[in-house]
Parts: sequence; structure tokens; C-alpha cells
Amino acid sequence: MADTSQLEERVRQDMERIREALRREAELTIQGVDTALKALASRDRRLAYAVMLGDNRIDVLEGHIDRLCQEFLVRHMPVAEQLRMIIAVMKVNGELERIGDYAEAIARRVVAMPSSAAMPSLEKVGEMGRLAYQILRQSVDAFAKGNTDLAMATLDLDNQVDQMNKGLHVDLAHPEKAESDLSSRFLVLEILNRIERISDRAGNIAEETIYVVRGQTLRHLPRRDCRVLFLCDQNACRSQMAEAIAKKGAPPHFVFSSAGWDARPGSPVDSGMQAFMGKKGFELAGAKPKSLAEIGSAEDYHVVVTLSQQAKEHCPPLAFDAIELDWEIPDPSKVKGSPEEMAAAYRGVHDELQTKIAELVESLVGAHADLGEDV
Repeated sequence: MADTSQLEERVRQDMERIREALRREAELTIQGVDTALKALASRDRRLAYAVMLGDNRIDVLEGHIDRLCQEFLVRHMPVAEQLRMIIAVMKVNGELERIGDYAEAIARRVVAMPSSAAMPSLEKVGEMGRLAYQILRQSVDAFAKGNTDLAMATLDLDNQVDQMNKGLHVDLAHPEKAESDLSSRFLVLEILNRIERISDRAGNIAEETIYVVRGQTLRHLPRRDCRVLFLCDQNACRSQMAEAIAKKGAPPHFVFSSAGWDARPGSPVDSGMQAFMGKKGFELAGAKPKSLAEIGSAEDYHVVVTLSQQAKEHCPPLAFDAIELDWEIPDPSKVKGSPEEMAAAYRGVHDELQTKIAELVESLVGAHADLGEDV
């Protein structure tokens, strides 16, 4: 009995050492981000240098925590909740170290700023930075307290950062006509990218909270709906088929729409397509062609798939981070011939769309894998 109590006490002490070291690392990381953002707002190089010098302390702690976790695994061979906690701590340890690197990268760019030159959108970038800082504080607090409600609320804030990031990229990508020197604009973009990564890494910490408490892994799953638009000419055949196929088999966080760049109000969809798709189990009896104006702004979509050369040429401007794909699929409604030949045309387009859409969805689901980043 005494041996069991001593073992439990040793486990508790070792775990507490790990928690305390992680707490110190989190404090230093939060302080580094805070100071880097203050340096950015005031363009204070002394504050920036302090961040750059302090990053080494975070690096040392990261190595120390990693060694403590490795020793804990070897010494105690934990299972269940303890094992989840150690795995999560090792991941959070890496996230904090990386966030510290981003703070140091922001500081380096503050030092590189011209002392008097105007920096475009700097105030808005600072606002996004403060929100990213809030996300970091909340995610660390959620992990320390095992608060999954706070962790989920933090992930919602990360969505706001993504929207701010999108708008700022649009602003910074369109310089004034008289602006000949774009170096300041590129410098602000580099800072913006590091702030967005701080928010993402902080969101990963929030996800680890949910993993520890619930045993549920959220990492690499999309945190918001993925919106996909299929664009053809009249939205009478191919894009209608694509939308129907996609909606039938995709995960619930995917939102699919279709439109035609030359869709005409009141015109019918292709009856041959309706009949073919009906035999496949798709109900398109009430389908109507939709114009681009009817499906909202193209900038609201994460992926736009054009199904003809004309659709590609008439595709409106997309958000800076959107993906445009050109599949060039023939229109089966244009095929003339016997019923068998026409059915073969629809079948060929259906099968090609089904394959391409399955590959697209699989790629989008896996697009959140951590591929590594530069600072």
C-alpha cells in the first residue's frame, strides 16, 4: 500500500513539474506576443529587440519540457487520461515555441520598418493582432483549466481572425496608382501572415484541451463551412449535375452551389439531364438556372470550379485565398444521336464529375494538415 502511495505521489510531482514548466513557457510566449504587438503599434525598436532577445528563453523551456515529457513516458508508462495529457502537453509545447518564433519574426520586421514612412493598414493589422493575442490567452487558460467551453469559444474567435485576414489581404493587394515603392506593403503583409499563424497555433492549443478532456481529436478538421461553387454557362446541365452529386455524398460542413455566368431568368434546365439524374436517384424536377447575382458574391466561396472555357473567362474575382479549378467538361446536352448515344454522354459526364468531386472533397478535408511554415 505504501509503495502504491509513493508511486502515485511521484507521478503527481512529475506531472506538476511538467505543468509548471509549461505555465512558465506560456507566460513568456504571451508576453512576447504582447510586446511584439506593442512594438508594432508604436514602432518602438527597443521593445522589438526585447522580444528578439527573449525568444531564446522560450526555446530553452521548450527543450526542457520535451525532456520532462519523455522521462515521464519512460518512467511511468502512462495510460488513458495521463497519456492523453502528456501527448497534449508535448503538442502544446511545440505550439507555444512556434508562436514565440512568430512574435520574434514580427519584432524583426518592426526593426526593419522605415522610421518615418507610412505603413498601409497598420492600424487594422494591429486590431487583428489584439484579437489573435486574446485567442492565445484564452486557449492557454482553457488548457490550464481543462475548460472545453472556453476552448470552443476560442475556436469561434479564430474564425473572426480569418475574416479580418481575408479583408486585409484584399486591401494590401491593391496599392494606389501613384505608389511606386511597395516594400512597406510587403512588410505589412509579412506581419499579417505571422499574426494569422499565431491565431491558428493558438486554436490548435484549444483543440488539445478538447482532446485531453473528451478524448476527441479535432485537429485538421475544418473549423467552418467550406463553400464550393460550380460555374458553367447557363447553369442548365453540367453545374446542376455537379451540385447534386456533391451534395449527396459530401460531409456536412461542405456547402455546394451552382450558377451560370450567362444564366437566363425563366429558362428551363436541360430535360435530358433531369431524366438521367432522376434514374440515378437525384431529384431535380424543381431545379432552375441561377445567375452569379443570385448565389451571392463569388468572394464568399473557398473553391470555384469552372466547367467550360467560357466560364473560366467570365469567372469574377475571387477572395485572395480561394482556389479556382478548371475542369473543362463537355456539355452532354449538346450531343446529338440515338437515345443510347445521348445516355452514354450523360453517363460519361456523371461518372467524371463523381470522380473529380470525390477527389476534391478528399483533398479539401486533408488540406488542414500541418505542412510546416517559415518564420
